[in-house]
Amino acid sequence: MDYATLTSLKPSEFEDAAGGYRTVGDMAGQAKDDLEQRIAAGMRKTLEGEAVDAAVVQLRKLATNFHYTQVECALISTALNSLAYELRAAKDKLDAAVEDAEAQKFTVGPDGSVSYPAAGDKVDGKVPEGGTVTGSAKGKPTNQPIDPTGDANDAADALERQAANIHPNPNFGRAVAIANRIAQAVYDAT
Repeated sequence: MDYATLTSLKPSEFEDAAGGYRTVGDMAGQAKDDLEQRIAAGMRKTLEGEAVDAAVVQLRKLATNFHYTQVECALISTALNSLAYELRAAKDKLDAAVEDAEAQKFTVGPDGSVSYPAAGDKVDGKVPEGGTVTGSAKGKPTNQPIDPTGDANDAADALERQAANIHPNPNFGRAVAIANRIAQAVYDAT
């Protein structure tokens, strides 16, 4: 999963597919019931002989296959609906972050990076330049050892806050926060 994929993702398509599997499962269930309750029972009532017995055995096997299809379709439908639910939550996070970026006149790049404009008090006669930042997801596994007094993510968060507070461009900290939200949404979707 990446930013571009999550941006274009439509969770409703997974729900539509789940509905299709549910419909197939319902048809398989109806076919199973018809085989067991109407066709096999009707044959037993009106016909006699070894051929009827063999045909009923074959109909039962066919009904078992329809039952298997019914159960599998229900499982697939449930899995697709669950996936759509989880992806919708991640997509909503992403959309909210992108809206916040747009409201602050930031630009979100095709990789999920956030560009911010020049702003702030002049330093050496120049307004601090804008830039581009890439976010990082919280809770993402790191290769850093765990500090017994707090984990490595806590230290990284503290450093990030300090950098945002001392950066001459006030847009930097807001851009980093939005980029982190975008990265977290992509991570959640993954």
